[in-house]
Amino acid sequence: MTIKEVYEQTNSDYEDAMERLGSEKLISKYLLKFMDLTDYNDMINAIQIKDWEGGFKSSHNLKGIALNMSFTELARSGSELCDTMRHGAPKNDITELVNKVSSDYKLIMDVLEKYKDEM
Repeated sequence: MTIKEVYEQTNSDYEDAMERLGSEKLISKYLLKFMDLTDYNDMINAIQIKDWEGGFKSSHNLKGIALNMSFTELARSGSELCDTMRHGAPKNDITELVNKVSSDYKLIMDVLEKYKDEM
């Protein structure tokens, strides 16, 4: 699997990643590092215990990384969730937002597992 295919399969922006990072070698390095990050799990754990500050911080980190890696869908869903927790406890149920972030994140992780296995 090529890096371009990773981006296509995750509904992400390959051209933006190339412009931002400059080479497929560097993109590959960061794709593999992305797999080791704990921000998603930290966010889920914080939300489960209603630690809104921790949930905000983790979602903010995840959103930033997604933006830097040009993971378009995860950046969009992560931003919406992050904004919802920005000022403490959300006023509305965030289950749908969490589910969208989880879906986007898991798609990326599944594709990255395949990418890693084929290297």
